[in-house]
Amino acid sequence: MKKKKKVPEGQEGGSSSDEGSDSSNSSSESEMTSETEEEQVEPASWRKKTPPSSKSAPATKEVSLLDLEDFTPPSIQPVSPPTVVSTSLAADLEGLTLTDSPLVPSLLSPVSGAGRQELLHRVAGEGLAVDYTFSRQPFSGDPHMVSVHIHFSNSSDTPIKGLHVGTPKLPPGISIQEFPEIESLAPGESATVVMGINFCDSTQAANFQLCTQTRQFYVSIQPPVGELMAPVFLSENEFKKEQAKLTGMNEITEKLTLPDTCRSEHVVVQKVTATANLGRVPCGTSDEYRFAGRTLTSGSLVLLTLDARPTGAAQLTVNSEKMVIGTMLVKDVVQALTQ
Repeated sequence: MKKKKKVPEGQEGGSSSDEGSDSSNSSSESEMTSETEEEQVEPASWRKKTPPSSKSAPATKEVSLLDLEDFTPPSIQPVSPPTVVSTSLAADLEGLTLTDSPLVPSLLSPVSGAGRQELLHRVAGEGLAVDYTFSRQPFSGDPHMVSVHIHFSNSSDTPIKGLHVGTPKLPPGISIQEFPEIESLAPGESATVVMGINFCDSTQAANFQLCTQTRQFYVSIQPPVGELMAPVFLSENEFKKEQAKLTGMNEITEKLTLPDTCRSEHVVVQKVTATANLGRVPCGTSDEYRFAGRTLTSGSLVLLTLDARPTGAAQLTVNSEKMVIGTMLVKDVVQALTQ
């Protein structure tokens, strides 16, 4: 009966169960192994995914930095501060020069003075008409000379040849730098040349000859006192400091009444600067006007002050070492303001 127990089969069953258990164990071990590998893989995958996230953060910072750079220019370009600074610097730097020359007319925009003046009528010139203007530009040949533009026009039927300046007979101290000869001026044509005249800080006339190949014409140029100077930069403090040095005999004062048409700032400044080649000086009060310049020959300061009231009452003061120039300038400016 023991043989019928089929122990071998039990053993065989046991072996099969062992195989089953082995297979199940192997499968479970494989599952555990796979789960372990998955658990081991997942952190690896997380670690692999972490760097891109870390990379994306700097990318965001880079974009933000670029954005900040893009918005930087407007933040460093304020409007009002530079205006205030430039105005204060302009006031502080006025009157300063980098050379020994006392004049800096090229730094100021010249205001046109008197218009064209007749030098030679076309009838007296036999068809040659000549006018002149004071350009108020510095004369390149000599900074002490007044720059004069001479305008020629030929209204005759024949060419005018050999236009030049003859030997001048001038008062002491006055000199002329002639313009280059005009070889020929055809009928109906016009030409303009520049001539320099040193009037020696005086209103004496410069007499000379305009010559052609066939004729000589005696002409004369007499400057207004306001054309004997050039504008200069002065701050308000510098103006007051220099004015304090030019009192007594160097100060001329005149009272006047401004007409209704000459009480605005624009009109007052225009009339003064058209009469005299002076530069405007900053002023803290609205009813006071200051102007400054230097005579071309000696470089003497010419300071002009106009104290105007809303009622029209005004007082004009000129301070200068040149008493004659100061007296004449007061007369011309008063006449210009009251016309």
